[in-house]
Amino acid sequence: MTTDLHSTIERILSKSSVLVEKYHALEIDKANAEQEIIQLREEIAVLRKELEKLRQDNEYLRIARSIAPSYEQLAESRSIISQLVRDVDKCISQLT
Repeated sequence: MTTDLHSTIERILSKSSVLVEKYHALEIDKANAEQEIIQLREEIAVLRKELEKLRQDNEYLRIARSIAPSYEQLAESRSIISQLVRDVDKCISQLT
């Protein structure tokens, strides 16, 4: 009976040492996972800021594009201004 009790205690001790080892391994894994979570959250924050900046830049470019004339409008505007300058020159020459 004492040998049965002795062997039972040895098995329990063996299993408990295995469980303790697994527990320590899981603690290390948990610490690594928590560190990775912290790093990923920081990366997410940086990426969110970058995304917001890019969205803002995109909006500014859209506004600038809508305000800026196209090449066709620019050529037409130059043509109109040139015609107006010629008309003004004609008027000045007629006055003198």
